[in-house]
Amino acid sequence: MTDPRGRSDSAALSATEFRTLGHQLIDQLGDYLEGLREQPIRSEQSASRIKDLLAEDPFPEEGSPSEHVLGRAFSLLTQNAVSTAHPRFWAYIMGSPSPMGALADLLAAVVNPPVTSYPTCAITVSMEAQTVRWLARLVGFPTDCGGLFLGGGSLANLVAVRAALHARAGWDVRGEGVTGGAGERLCLYASGESHTSILSAVNICGLGSRALRKVGTDRDGRMRVAELEERIQADLRAGHKPFMVVATAGTTGTGAVDALPEIAALCERHGLWFHVDGAYGGFAVLSPDAPSELLALRFADSVVIDPHKWMYIPADVGCLLTRDRRVLYDTFHQGAAYYATSDEQTLLGGPETLQLRDLGPQTTRGLRALKVRLCLQREGKSGYARMIGDDIRLARHLHARVGAEPRLQALTQNLSITTFRYVPEDLAADTAAHRDYLNTLNKQVLLRLQRGGLAYPSHTEVEGMTVLRVCIVNNNTTQADVESLPGWVSRLGAEVDAELRPGREAA
Repeated sequence: MTDPRGRSDSAALSATEFRTLGHQLIDQLGDYLEGLREQPIRSEQSASRIKDLLAEDPFPEEGSPSEHVLGRAFSLLTQNAVSTAHPRFWAYIMGSPSPMGALADLLAAVVNPPVTSYPTCAITVSMEAQTVRWLARLVGFPTDCGGLFLGGGSLANLVAVRAALHARAGWDVRGEGVTGGAGERLCLYASGESHTSILSAVNICGLGSRALRKVGTDRDGRMRVAELEERIQADLRAGHKPFMVVATAGTTGTGAVDALPEIAALCERHGLWFHVDGAYGGFAVLSPDAPSELLALRFADSVVIDPHKWMYIPADVGCLLTRDRRVLYDTFHQGAAYYATSDEQTLLGGPETLQLRDLGPQTTRGLRALKVRLCLQREGKSGYARMIGDDIRLARHLHARVGAEPRLQALTQNLSITTFRYVPEDLAADTAAHRDYLNTLNKQVLLRLQRGGLAYPSHTEVEGMTVLRVCIVNNNTTQADVESLPGWVSRLGAEVDAELRPGREAA
């Protein structure tokens, strides 16, 4: 061992090398973003191609130069990955990433501070707690709330279900489990359009999938409140223990917003935990074009919002807000001899807001709050209101343009999600009789659109129909982008229809 530091090797880079690599990467990424609009959204994604690409990277028995490993990763991602920054990425609900958020991630990663408790690193936990309060204020939730940042809406929904169990079960769930001493069967309610993470949370909490009552929806995809009341009454008569209702503010498929004021009142009457999964649509409350029901977010016991969706922040970051600022601490707190504590933190909120290791399932935590904080500081509430409003208006504009195309059928339009499908003119008179064929046709149109790299919408089902789904949470999308889509779908639809029904020519 010849190194005077007493080390044989180190993962560190010299300051000079770090600067050189960093400057080079930032320059390359700047060029990448500048040219992204002209690039296809998706390159060939066949399994054989992926296998060949990965085969070029054998297991690293020995290290390689920094320039090589960074350059290789840059090529793999920029030449082969789907980028949500592309102006015509409209699939799923994953926002276009703010470059400020990326820089914040770099800053947080280089400093790499602990974000666990006040005595360990007071500034990071205090910054996170303040940023949680900022998000509460942003969406109209009480700012004396509790909450924390997590990896996304799915994990935030899990934490919310666990907190609701603690608060509403009626016994010590931590000590006795989910059945309690009297053997009561707990149950909760969500619409048939709720996110799959709700069922996952139910299963992870040990409730069993049958504990989740799926309530029907109306033609707009909103939970039927009258049916919800009936299901609750039936469970009470059967001796079950209802404890929670999950409403959705922006369903994944069509963007529907449940009747939040009515559901809040129902929960109040029955003493149930009122949770709103607003991972997608919660931030729409900022726009005057959004449904007024979103104003009832403030009545919830807990709300999930995802900054990596409609705040245009790089993944991953979700946020859970709770009306009771102590409920997360009471649900998850675990003492240990090796945990540091501090009485001084009371001035800044106490352990129920600052002891983040005890507010959820994760102990070691990164500073996710930083990218949310910096992006909010840069754009301000007014900036987000304008950008979200633009997305909603562009989605509505697309819906109108689709409706003007003779071979396209415009379907739902909620928030920034528009759904539609291609229907050949000779089948338009009786689409129900040709449903299976139209479903197959539209699946093929979507695949061809994606593989061609023109645009990247996704699909969903609306009343049994397979439809194209355009979700605009992308502040790089322009009116010209959305106006180009109907023509492309019409052309591809005619081509695919001619192939599936031989003898017909593409129009």
